[in-house]
Amino acid sequence: MPATKNRPSQLSVLRYGAFVSRTAEQRVAAYALTVCNLVHNHFGRRPLGAVTIILTKPHLLLSLANEAQGEAAGVPENTWKSADVQQSIIGKPKDFRVATVIAPKGAMWMLINTPKMRDPKQLKLSLLRGFVEVDQLIRSGARDNRVAWVRHEMKTSPLSTRQVNKLHAQILADGAEAERITTNLAKRL
Repeated sequence: MPATKNRPSQLSVLRYGAFVSRTAEQRVAAYALTVCNLVHNHFGRRPLGAVTIILTKPHLLLSLANEAQGEAAGVPENTWKSADVQQSIIGKPKDFRVATVIAPKGAMWMLINTPKMRDPKQLKLSLLRGFVEVDQLIRSGARDNRVAWVRHEMKTSPLSTRQVNKLHAQILADGAEAERITTNLAKRL
């Protein structure tokens, strides 16, 4: 039996909001472990930890991202619940298929835009991208950078222009790296 010490300790799939189908949840649950193992075997250097995959509708994505990251960054609840908080990390909710965000207690949430996941191939690619982003967020210092960015975005701890430029450049570099790795690993799905 293979050693499991570097395998994810927790992987769960949830539906959030009305009219998110059980079929979509079952499809995600069926593919998630395979895709997770593919990413883990590619990097093979650290356990992915607790990941919760949340299937939801576009209008709920921003509030879920704000809740998870706001709590993880120690931002007061009234701040992350306010309607005027718009995070550039996830962009426009209708445009993306998957976004990985930090959550409280060291966990990660992978938010999946359910209406965009009707095609099984697209679902596998989105899960692949999400798990690559999870791996990026567990690198040394990555979570601290995300916390700093969230606090800046939510205007509780503004950063200097230099710090903002540095973190923004890192976010763009991580996005480019995730795209490249997703494209390479997609050939093995």
